[in-house]
Amino acid sequence: MRQGPDPRVDEQVFQALVEEFYLESRERLDRIQEVLLGLEELAPEPRRERLVEARRELHTLKGNSGMMGLGELQELAHRIEDQVVAAQERGEGLREVLAGVDRFRTLLEQACRGAAPAGDAAADAQAGDEAAAPGAVQESVRVSFASLDALVDLLSEMVIFRNRLGEFLGQGLAGLDKAQRQSPVWREVESAHRTLGRVLADIQGGVTRLRMVPLGSLFAQLKRIVYDEGEAEGRQVQLVTSGGDTPLDRGLLEVASEAMGHLVRNAVVHGLESPAERRRLGKPAAGRITVTAAARAEEVVIDISDDGRGVDRQELLAAARLRGFELPQDVDLQALLSLPGVSTRERADRSAGRGMGMSAVMASVRRLGGKVEVVSAPGRGTRLRLRLPLTAAIVRALLVGVDDELFAVPLSAVEETIRFADERRHSMNHAEVFEWRGGLVPLLDLGMVFGERQAPRRQGYAVVVEAEGKYRALLVDEIAGIRDVVVKPLDEVTGRGAGLAGATILGDGRVILIVDPIGLILLSPLTEQTV
Repeated sequence: MRQGPDPRVDEQVFQALVEEFYLESRERLDRIQEVLLGLEELAPEPRRERLVEARRELHTLKGNSGMMGLGELQELAHRIEDQVVAAQERGEGLREVLAGVDRFRTLLEQACRGAAPAGDAAADAQAGDEAAAPGAVQESVRVSFASLDALVDLLSEMVIFRNRLGEFLGQGLAGLDKAQRQSPVWREVESAHRTLGRVLADIQGGVTRLRMVPLGSLFAQLKRIVYDEGEAEGRQVQLVTSGGDTPLDRGLLEVASEAMGHLVRNAVVHGLESPAERRRLGKPAAGRITVTAAARAEEVVIDISDDGRGVDRQELLAAARLRGFELPQDVDLQALLSLPGVSTRERADRSAGRGMGMSAVMASVRRLGGKVEVVSAPGRGTRLRLRLPLTAAIVRALLVGVDDELFAVPLSAVEETIRFADERRHSMNHAEVFEWRGGLVPLLDLGMVFGERQAPRRQGYAVVVEAEGKYRALLVDEIAGIRDVVVKPLDEVTGRGAGLAGATILGDGRVILIVDPIGLILLSPLTEQTV
């Protein structure tokens, strides 16, 4: 008997079609928003051309929505198209068009939520870094981030087992005499292990590149934030961006998006003066916010600066003391901005939340091993620098031994390792410090911080770490080497301990903790840098 078509195949085809519609629609909506937000900078003729482009994108959205049987989306696209025509004729109505785009995006999510790929996005894995030449066949494939995340998990397991293989290989070689170690079999084993390490490193680099998303995808969101907040606050704002092709790991994208969005919003609401005030100060009526991004060595650096009023440190210090914080007069600006609930703006609204946002941004960036640096000059503006690691999945770490336990210290934070001499230890303000490079840095015995040790050790090694311009010397028993470690989050139920960033699994199966340099600085009884 002849069987009918497999309904599962039809379902798979339909799901693939819905996913393609969802992704293409998001891309077109982003393009429409980008076109609309760039209109004010254009002369009349280029402005008309861009509006025609927006209408073409909307017309395609309308047709695709109808093809998918989504009548509400089709009707909404038609109404937005009419609004664009009106804006083209009258030169106004941009806010209504943007509101329509937001509404379309919401309905799209509701209609396709069941078929949208995990992570709410997809990546185009390009065969090369540059777009193909016109007329050339461009080989690419659209891969969901869920698939890439699964691949990263497998890669992490491979790194763990490679480390485990190295441990057992070392133990095997240790039990052989010199002649046996030089035998052809063992030499082949060692050679294969080294080759495996190189290949795995290449795979890690390739998978990391596949997970990279250009930061330019976030710049369009920033333009919308600047437009909305400028309208609400009565500010004239010019947003200048560069480095949009800088890649960032998708695992860090959410935190980067949240941080950049808040910092740009903060610049409009708190940083820039009103047009009248700027004219009175001899500045252009329109404020300027500049966002630049660049990849440097093992990190991505994002600068967000404005030419506004700057941060008044004394005013912020007074606000912090009113909130009950006991702070010295010379506390640095970065520490002030890290305090939760401290703000010089009394009222809280949808844009300003009385200092909670900045504190949350700094905390979220630190959790991922990043840094936030602040430079501000009263009357001239503020620059905030985000420093984010290229990837959050696998990091290089220094393994240190403390009271028969091992800890991993992110190598990016390690300044120097020194054999400890007790005569370099001193007391200051009821805390211990360590002589280093002609100055003093707070000294922390890791056994007393994380273990049950009661008395500080008298010998071992001092590992000097740096975080946000502050230094600490960590007193340990031994230096156990440098490894690539897979970062695993700590239990969400029990929470993350102070001074800890996560955990990892060694080659021999042991689970060890990863130290958080920022957290260690907060644990230190000396809060100010003494170098």
